[in-house]
This record gives sequence, C-alpha cells and structure tokens, in this order.
Amino acid sequence: MSSSEEKNKFCQAHVDWRPIFLSLLFLLVIGLFSGSAAAQSLPTTENQATNGLWYDVDDARIDLDGARLIIPQEYRSVGLDVGKLQTLLAQAPFEGSAAAQNDQIVLSLPLPDGDYGRFQIVESPIMEPELAAKFPEIKTYAGQGLDDASASVRLDWTPQGFHAMILSSQGDIYIDPYARGNTSAYISYFKQDFLSDRTAVQYPPLDPGGLRAQETADLIAAGVVGPSGAQLRTYRLAVAATGEYTTYHGGTVNLGQAAVVTAINRVTGIYEVEIAVRLQLVANNNLVIYTNPATDPYTNGSPSALLSQNQANLDAVIGSANYDVGHVFSTGGGGLAALSVICSNSSKARGETGLSNPIGDPFYVDYVAHELGHQFGGNHTFNGNAGNCAGGNRNGSTAYEPGSGSTIQAYAGICSGQNIQSNSDAYFHTLSFDEMVAHTTAGGGSTCAAVTNTDNHPPVPNANASGANGVTIPINTPFTLTGAATDLDDGDLLTYNWEEFDLGPAGHPDNPVNNAPIFRSFTAQTSPARTFPQISDIVNNTHTLGELLPSYGRSLTFRLTVRDNRALGGGVDHDQIAFSATASAGPFLVTAPNTAVTWTGGASETVTWDVANTTAAPVSCGTVDVTLSTDGGYTYPLTLATGVNNDGSQTVTVPNVPTTSARVKVACATNIFFDISNSNFTIEADTCSVPDQVTDLGASANVNGTDIDLAWTATGADLYAILRGVNDPYLSSRGILVTTTAATSYSDTDRIGDPANNYFYIVIANNICGAASARSNYAGEFDFSIEPGTS
Repeated sequence: MSSSEEKNKFCQAHVDWRPIFLSLLFLLVIGLFSGSAAAQSLPTTENQATNGLWYDVDDARIDLDGARLIIPQEYRSVGLDVGKLQTLLAQAPFEGSAAAQNDQIVLSLPLPDGDYGRFQIVESPIMEPELAAKFPEIKTYAGQGLDDASASVRLDWTPQGFHAMILSSQGDIYIDPYARGNTSAYISYFKQDFLSDRTAVQYPPLDPGGLRAQETADLIAAGVVGPSGAQLRTYRLAVAATGEYTTYHGGTVNLGQAAVVTAINRVTGIYEVEIAVRLQLVANNNLVIYTNPATDPYTNGSPSALLSQNQANLDAVIGSANYDVGHVFSTGGGGLAALSVICSNSSKARGETGLSNPIGDPFYVDYVAHELGHQFGGNHTFNGNAGNCAGGNRNGSTAYEPGSGSTIQAYAGICSGQNIQSNSDAYFHTLSFDEMVAHTTAGGGSTCAAVTNTDNHPPVPNANASGANGVTIPINTPFTLTGAATDLDDGDLLTYNWEEFDLGPAGHPDNPVNNAPIFRSFTAQTSPARTFPQISDIVNNTHTLGELLPSYGRSLTFRLTVRDNRALGGGVDHDQIAFSATASAGPFLVTAPNTAVTWTGGASETVTWDVANTTAAPVSCGTVDVTLSTDGGYTYPLTLATGVNNDGSQTVTVPNVPTTSARVKVACATNIFFDISNSNFTIEADTCSVPDQVTDLGASANVNGTDIDLAWTATGADLYAILRGVNDPYLSSRGILVTTTAATSYSDTDRIGDPANNYFYIVIANNICGAASARSNYAGEFDFSIEPGTS
C-alpha cells in the first residue's frame, strides 16, 4: 500500500467542526491534571520504549493513591511520561482533515508480552462540539496498527488518566490506570486475563408481541443486508448516570462524564469496526450526569424502572429532538433494553446497564455493548438453557451459538454448566451483524443517522474456495473449511471468521438434537481456514465445550465473515455454504502409526486407516493425500503421498527429518475431512554412513564399438552414480552424469562424438541420506576406429 493510501485511512468525509481553542485548552488543562502525576517518582528499567514515553516498573514501587479497580490474572506494569504523551496527542490531526492526509502521528503502546505496538493516530471526538467545549480535559483518539495491520485502537485522556483498547486478531489488549488517582502508572493486559464475576442478571430485550424482531427478520429475508463499511453512520447518544454511578467514579460531574466517555469510546471502537456505526455523546449530556443518589430521578438497581425513568428524563432534559438513542448507567440490576428502538421517539432511551463495579471490559463489552446491541436490533444468540440462559432469555429464531455463546449478544459466563467461556469476545456474531445492519440501513434505525462516506471498500468473501459446498462427510470425523476473499484496498489485512449457522432445539452443547448448533464462534484470524474441532483438541484427544463433531446424520451450514479491520469504519461481509454429515460412513480413522513407534529416515513404512465406507456414496472419496507433521500434529508441511487410492493402506518413504513429535495425516483429496495419528511417534535419522569406495571398476567395448559395458563389486551403497568424461582420464571437470543405479553393472549406449575420442568412467557410491564415497578407479580409454553398425 502506498503512503498516500495509508494516510487516507483516516481521511473520511467528516466536517472539521473542532474549535481551535479546544486544543489549546487541552494543553493547559491536561497540565493541571498531570502536575501531581509528574511528581510521582517511578523507576525506569532497561526495557524502555525507544522514545522514552513508556517504561517498565516494579509493582512494589508504585504509589497507591487510590484503590486498584482492575487486577487481571496477568499484566505488565508500565510507567508513563505524561508530558511527552500530552505533547504527542496535541499533534494528532483531526480525522477527516487535510492534516490527517499529510501528517502521520505515531504512538507506541506497551503490549502485555513486553513489546510495543505502533499506531497511526488521529483525534476522533465522541462528544459533540458543545459538550467537548465544556470538558476540554477529555479527549478521544483512534488509530490503526502499523506493526499489526489487523489492530485498531481507541484511546482517551481524561482526568482519570489514559485508557486504550486494542482490537486485534492476535488478542484484544487493554491499557488502564494501575490504581485510581495515579495517572503515571498503568497496566497492559490481554482481555482474557481479566475475568469478572458475572453475577449480574441480564434480561431478554423488550419487544412486545415480537413486532420489532419480525420487522428485522423480514428485512433480512428481503435481502436488504449487504456489506458494511462504505459508509459510517453516526448516532447522537445520551447517556445518563445515576448518583451512585457518579459517586463510584469520584462524585463530580467531570469525573462522571469522564467515565462515560471512556465507556462509550470503547464501545464505539467496537461498533465502528464491526458495523460501521459511531456513537457521539450529545451537546448537553452533562445535564444528566447526577451526583446525588438521593435526588436523582432514577431508581438505582431496578432495571424496569430505570427504562421508563430514562425515557421520560432524557426527553425532558436533553429533548427528544436532540438525541437518537439513550441509555443510563447505574451500579446495580444488570442490563435491560428494548429491541430495535434507534430513532424511535417513544422508546429510544429504554436501555440501562448497572454493575457494582462499572468499569473495565466486563462492563463495557459484556453489558454496555450488549444492551446497546439490543437497542440497535440485536437479539440474543445463545442456544443454552441453563443458568441465565433459561427462563425465557433464549430467542429460538436467533439461537445460533451453542451453550452460552461467546460473542457480544450471547451470554458468556452466566449460563451455569453451559458456559463456552467466562466473558464475551468483542465482536458480533454473523446473525447480529445481519440484524443490526438491517435496522440501521433499512429499518427504523436508518431514519436519524448522520451518514458519511468512508472511502473504504468492504472485502468480498468466498466461503466455497475449497469446494466444500454440497459435500457429504462421515460422522465423527474432523474437517477443515477454507475460504478466500478479495479487497480493493491493498493495505487492509483481512481476517476470517467461520461460524456455524444452524438452528435447533435448546439444550446442552454436548447433547444436540436435530440441527442444533455444535460449533462455537472464535475471534477472527488472518488464516482463511478453520479446522473442526480445533486442532489442539484433535492433537490432545480432548474435547472442548462448543467443539463437537456431528455424531448423527444432519445438515451443516457455515458462514465465513471477512473483516478489513479499518478503524473509523470497518468493512465487513459474509458468504455461506452448506453440506451434510452421513451416518452411513465414519468415523474415518488413521490406524497406523497410532502409537509411539520409531521410523527411520529413508525407510519404507506403511500408513493404514479405516476407510469406514467413505468410498461409497454419498461421501464418494476415491483418493487421499498422506502428509507428515514434525511439530506434534499442528501443521503438515511434508507430503508422503498424493492422490493415492482410498483403500486403507499406503507404503511411503520416510523423510530423513529427525523428530520425536511426528504425526501422520490422511485426508480425502476431494473432500474436507481427515484424521491424524493419535499420538506422537519418532523418526530417527538414517545413520548415513559413508559407503565404501568402488575400487574394481572395469569397462569393455562390444564388437561394434557402440556400447561400453561397466561392472563393479557392490560396496553396500543405496545408489551408484556413473560419470563419463571425454579425453580426461581423471575427470578433472567432473564429467557428465550418465545415470544412477542400484545395480552393479551398466551398459552405456549413449556414446556420441568422434570415434577417435577416448572415454573414461568413474563410479561414486551414495547412500539415500546423501553420504557419498570417494571416486572409484577410472576405467575406459577406448579408441573406436570402426564406424557404428559395421564389423
């Protein structure tokens, strides 16, 4: 990608409304908040960022001015030079401006593994100009990864310090203050390392009579959902804060507003990449940040009361004409929202989120992004029926994820005994994408958005790149789906997400009925292929909840969702295939090598497998490929046989690659299924002894002088190389390789040239591993004066 294309990622068609004095105020005010931080002495270590912005610190030497609110299981502690950060952020161009096209401001962020990641950043406000003018000490930014092009970042600076959320195919990362009140010390951690106690209840979205869900379903059926990302839709968001919420975050309007900004900045970072939607806090949002629990107009901890109270309060204080969607933050009650209410004057503020610890990824993603997701049209996607998945929370027509599910609109962590994982991943299921895009582009939510072009071209996916559509596979047999995609924007790093798209009766993921979903969703990866179940389960002969092979005849539908991961408006589209599993075949199994045997390089060995009726219709697999892994079964780069008969046995030559972690894979050459060895085995290198030298090479010519017959005594070599020279008894120029043979004699019928020439031969003994003997004695010196064919 050219430098101009890289710069244009941030040059969307936004109006630069930012008053110039806001940046000046930011420089002034941030200095006020960093003064005390600068006085805190944090020791540096040898591992510093090259620009000295960040430096590793020892936890024991960090000043704790306040409580630690986020303590992941694993994290990296770093110090921040606040002055350098404020100087750098002040230089960030405003998104969509000419400066964003010409200036590249790069910010390095500390990663949990000890490294740093570079991001090109722009200022990207999520407050309307009038609100931003009231809080010049609060700024938000967005960025695109330079070292990892699949990474986007949303970050902010507020009176509470620095916060960042990195979304990446390599794992989502958060950077948050080490402790409250300390703006110089931070933790960098992977999302999966911060596990919350998800005890707060979530409820099904409010949709009397199911009318809104049906409207969205009808839009999807009508084919209105297309790729997303060519346009960014911005919605005016009003977020109220109960007195209890503001008290938790410091008790002032400024601190309450700062907490709201951090939350919405992270949520909008997800929505921008996933469905090209931005949330922007309204001009007078400060009027609904309440500081006194006794006098605010809300019943903290009562979801149903909060919904009606919020609708009435936002209409009265903000003004119905001044916002497109409303929400309220509290400190109890869990989450509840009405379905598909964006732009709806009577219901658009019916959404609330309340946790006792309203901070961090569990609050922002599992609850806020989830409840706002309902307001944007997203139903629940889980198919479990235990814990919070029971009691009417499941929506049968959208229950595409096994168990609790793992995406934003699922119930990760709160479906006792059926939890796929503890917390939600920060992306939407393909079904949620359809629902939310339908609502915002063609449904009720399409009438109030401010729409701008992004100059982004969404990717074009192909789920059938390997011809999987319509095939039949044997039951209880692993398989791999491989897709592909194209993108007109060469600089985009595409990621791929295979998701099952089947509906069936509710139940435990390990006990599916009919067409119930059996495969979970995973975070998108840069590889277009996914193996089912995950390769670690196959290698270790284990089972992970949500990774269950079909054990009875059924159909299987999968979608491939492809993302270009653009910050400020990601391109997303999906493609779909369907195939079936049959109980008349399978399981297809490798039977040897299946134990800890030892092979020798260069030797012949036999691979066997149970064909399990896979040659017969409807599977009809006539040929297989046999490959070898040397890393314990994770990859298979070495080919042993290609396109051989699917007859259950194949003799192969063992590569001379010593390993104690070998596995064999047998895969149908015309289908998607395969199996591997159950355990590692060993390949020992051929001893590769140097064969003895040939010392008795003899040569003679026949009567016509057209052939030269060579003979020698065997020396224990695998092959003998015969070289010929002309008028060069010592073959100083190496000569011409005539042939290689395992025999101990050879007739050279290829003598050409002047019959008066003298021909000389040598033989070099070789072993298959590559060891070679010294040259043999030479034989030859034939003067042919008789023309060929005469006597």
